[in-house]
Order: sequence, then C-alpha cells, then structure tokens
Amino acid sequence: MKKTWFFDLDNTLHNASHAVFQFMDGQINRFVEVRLKVDSHQADRLRREYWMRYGSTLQGLIKHHGITATEYFASTHCFDVRPLLKFERGLVPRVLRIRGKKVLLTNAPHVYSKSVMLALDLEHRFDAHIALDHMQFYGVYAPKPSRRMLLRILAKHKIRPANAILVEDSPVNLKAAKAIGMKTVLVRGFTRYAVRKKGSYLSPHSAPNFGRPFYVDYCVHSVGQLHRI
Repeated sequence: MKKTWFFDLDNTLHNASHAVFQFMDGQINRFVEVRLKVDSHQADRLRREYWMRYGSTLQGLIKHHGITATEYFASTHCFDVRPLLKFERGLVPRVLRIRGKKVLLTNAPHVYSKSVMLALDLEHRFDAHIALDHMQFYGVYAPKPSRRMLLRILAKHKIRPANAILVEDSPVNLKAAKAIGMKTVLVRGFTRYAVRKKGSYLSPHSAPNFGRPFYVDYCVHSVGQLHRI
C-alpha cells in the first residue's frame, strides 16, 4: 500500500528557529499588547501560555478574548518570509526522493504556510496543503495534537492510519498520531541547532532531549533522510 507522508512545516521542512520564530513572536506580542492593552511581559506570557495549552496562540485568544482569526492572521502572519528562511541544501530533490503521497499538515495559518512553501519551491510538489484554517469543527479550531482532527483528515482523504506517517519536530503531536495508529518520525536537526546556537529560538513543543520516546518509530536529522525509511 502506498504511504502518505504528513509533514509539519516549521523546524521540519525549514529552520524556523533561525529567524522566523523570533520575528513572528514579536509580531504576535505586539498584536496582543495593542489588542488586549497589556504590557510586553504580559503579552509574551499569554502567547506562550496559549500556545502550550491549545496548540496555537490564536485558539487561546479566541476562547478568552473574542479575537477573530482574520484580524489575528492579518496582524501577525503577513510578512515577507524569504529573508528569514534557512533550510537544508538540496531540499527539493531530497523531498522528491521520498516515495508516496505528500501532505503538508501545519498549525500555522495558510497565508503564512503558503508563502513559506512557495519560497522553498515545495508548494506545487505536495499533494495537499492542510493549514490551521482547515482545522475547524463547528467553528472551533482543533489543531495538532487533536486526535479528532487527525482522524477526520485521514477519513477525508481515505487513508488508513497504518499507511500514514507524521513527520514532526514536536513530540506531543507525534504522541497523538501514534495513539491513533499512524507511524511517526521525529526530525531533530533544527531542534539541535536551536539548543546549540545562542540566540536561536526553540519552540515550546520541540524536544530538547535527544532520546527516542516510545511513541516515535524513527528519528532523523532532517527530511533528507526519509527516503531510507
């Protein structure tokens, strides 16, 4: 049976810890400061707290403050990503070596994820593009690690969990995927970069430890190694 690869975006296909995360978090903090009329420390705390609790800062802002996705995305994720991107050399041919269907599955909004995928020259090389905008049930966002969302996506695309592989830098998302029967791959390279390099930004959901959790089937340094699986 043909495999279907579900790829995360940030710190999986590109090194978001290099510059993108820092820039984006500054945008989000400024939006929260202005919109909620709080100081910079409170804004940063809320951004991190909601990201950890709900899988995205947006979900917390919607739930607790009535912020709309439209105003949030317009203020925080519309910027030129090209000067900020860092990714492995030969990314496109390495991705094309991976056999099977390829789907982007990201908790980032489509306006941002599409701009990154275009800059990486991958947008038209993937079979589907699933962003945060597409993860709503009855008007409520349910991003990774929602098992319900993962099951719905698999059902919609008529894919059995056993034939699906989630490729991620985030252990919490991989744990959810494994629980519903998917195969899991932990990408470590960009997380290790963030741990080693001063001034780099590590996502709260990334794994700074280098062991292999029981719910991870494979560990790789980068997506360029996936063709071996």
